[in-house]
Amino acid sequence: MYKRAYKIIEKAVKELNVSLANKVVLTEVGTNNYIFTPFIASMCSAKKVYAVAKNTTYGNVKDIFSEANELCQIYNIHNIEFITAEDISDKILNEVDVITNSGNLRPLNERLLSRVRNSLVIPIMYEAWEIRDEDIDIQYCKGRGIKVAGTWENHPSIKVFDYCGQLAMKMGFNAGYEIFGNKIIVWSDDHFGEIISEKFVNEGASVILTSNINEVYKEIYNTDFIFITDYDEERNYFSSQNSIFDIAELIRLNSSFGIVHLFGKVDVDFITKFKINVSPLKQGQSKTMTFTLGHIGLNPILKLQVAGLKVAEEMIAGNLSSLSQLIC
Repeated sequence: MYKRAYKIIEKAVKELNVSLANKVVLTEVGTNNYIFTPFIASMCSAKKVYAVAKNTTYGNVKDIFSEANELCQIYNIHNIEFITAEDISDKILNEVDVITNSGNLRPLNERLLSRVRNSLVIPIMYEAWEIRDEDIDIQYCKGRGIKVAGTWENHPSIKVFDYCGQLAMKMGFNAGYEIFGNKIIVWSDDHFGEIISEKFVNEGASVILTSNINEVYKEIYNTDFIFITDYDEERNYFSSQNSIFDIAELIRLNSSFGIVHLFGKVDVDFITKFKINVSPLKQGQSKTMTFTLGHIGLNPILKLQVAGLKVAEEMIAGNLSSLSQLIC
């Protein structure tokens, strides 16, 4: 995996012609596919990379640092300094040119950003319309003149957003559905739903794309599963009160339907009480993927991070292409 990751990063950097020469980057180092994050910045010719690790449910700092240092030897990269969140000093923050919108650094709020230079840029590494207020204090950035920009995920050079269709397919397979010949209700009113619906249709499914509750009740009678993927819906989908759906009514109309969820507040514990097939067996959250695109492989995550650093380069140069979606 290490050697393949290096080739994917190297190819993406070359295709997007990314160069952060003489620039200092503050980013994260995580587990699984996110172990490669600081190495991407280094391979984009950054002068120095600070990579922040945290203890999480996915792994601990000690193990992350051990694997990351092993990668330094494999890749012959030695300009990365691995630190914890507590190690982010005023000296480091005054030095950095780029801070990535990475989980280990969030929230990028006034407490953190008050210690950086006005020339700092922040690539959010997803599309501008997906911005989450809890991640970045955009109003503070505007007041300081700190540039923030999203990344066009389906830029012809990366085509990352199209992988959402493959992710939905894998999630459907994992839940026990064939897709081909299935009837699927895709609950969404955004681009995620459009891409996923198109993929399901191309693979032989009958698909209803909707965010109309009455249409769901009308179409549920012979539906195999509901795929929930409305990015910014804040309401609970299934709960004992004040939820979008009346689960008892859905069961009355179709006792065999299932639920697969990518985005949204899905209470798995509540649903399983009704003996409904729900997947994945983890609590769903608004604006947060139950599985990232890394669930299907290395390419989408690595290519998107390279593209995000290209956005950083363009903000620094003041020369934005269609890849960059300026927010402020």
